[in-house]
Amino acid sequence: MTKKADLSQSRIPENRDQKKINVLNVATQSTGFYTSQKPKLLSAFDETANLVRDFVELVYGVELAATLHQEALKEYEELIPDIPHLKGSLTGQLNSFLMITAQEVAVWKAMKKHGLTPAEAWEICHEALTRRMKTFPKIKRWLLTQLMYSRLMKRRIKKRAETNTHIRTGDFEVKYIIGDGTEFDYEVDYVACGNYKFVLDQRVEEFAPYVCMSDIALGKALGWGLTRTETLADGCKQCDFRFKKGGDLRISSKTPEVQATIERIAKKEAH
Repeated sequence: MTKKADLSQSRIPENRDQKKINVLNVATQSTGFYTSQKPKLLSAFDETANLVRDFVELVYGVELAATLHQEALKEYEELIPDIPHLKGSLTGQLNSFLMITAQEVAVWKAMKKHGLTPAEAWEICHEALTRRMKTFPKIKRWLLTQLMYSRLMKRRIKKRAETNTHIRTGDFEVKYIIGDGTEFDYEVDYVACGNYKFVLDQRVEEFAPYVCMSDIALGKALGWGLTRTETLADGCKQCDFRFKKGGDLRISSKTPEVQATIERIAKKEAH
């Protein structure tokens, strides 16, 4: 049975600006929604895992790679009923992010049992998402980028910023800031994050700062022009998303091990 979350109990930071904040709820959130879709989701997970089979086998050998594949698949199957689902306007992207997070958590849970590290698990997750995004149709990527920087989007963000309106979508809460048009076109602060909460609920907090780095593969594929230096998972007050059309992707972490992993992967991909 689908269980609806009590949005009135959503976690909201206490330290807010003195100016009155208007919170607009735009979605309901529930768990159990995906239970009936297990076969489809497991098939999609298997497909992604097969995209990186050669990568995992090269690092861990054929036998352990096969074991990790099956164990991660089992972990994913077990957590499918717990994956939050958002229902409301413009929730498709957030639902996709939650699904990605769930898949990555499953990989980490499987690898953790073999004494491997979060960084090792993340390298596989990053490679899988990078390869998966290459299968995403170019026309869809282009359309998403155009929508992000459209006049309609900028007008909407400006209005919300001027009225200090936070948008709450389930366990997500977003604050908008008007960009100067030079350094950034617009700015978005996540003061609450459903992905982070899901990771905490799964009791794998040590993996949370890595999950935030999914935006590296996504940002490259979708041309976000994103700069981000803070995340809730790093212990900051918000995740600071700064967007500039045509800008470089610049994402860093304040967690030393995560930043080292980012730099190591970037160096490897540059060659």
